[in-house]
Amino acid sequence: MKTFKLVALSIVHGENVEKLELIDGLIINREYGKENWLIEILLPKIDPEKFQSILDNKETVNVQATISKPSNDPASFEVVIRNVAVMEDRMSILFEGELFRRNNNYPEKLLETLMENGFNGEDLLQAFKEKINEKPVLQKSK
Repeated sequence: MKTFKLVALSIVHGENVEKLELIDGLIINREYGKENWLIEILLPKIDPEKFQSILDNKETVNVQATISKPSNDPASFEVVIRNVAVMEDRMSILFEGELFRRNNNYPEKLLETLMENGFNGEDLLQAFKEKINEKPVLQKSK
């Protein structure tokens, strides 16, 4: 197993990325042959019901984790919540899941989508710069 410091975590909702207010976090590569990871985060006690509902409904969630230092590109994971622990003013969430890899033709697909949505000229360039840095989940690793 390999353990890393988690410096940022975001939940991906389709085209939208929700950055969580991370107090602390850790990510563990369990090295089971498949890309099996544990992610534990400590958050302020804000909306614990949302995370409990995801756990109760056994929903799959896409997240982006930035490991070791803020300047690293985020890695994308498909996870389920294994535990929600609510404390006095904080909460701990334990995720388990698999690493995803970005599709190699992502920039082309993004550009095509933006053009289909009516972007052109300087607006196209600005939208492309913003979206390319969001690095959404696109393709599961093999």
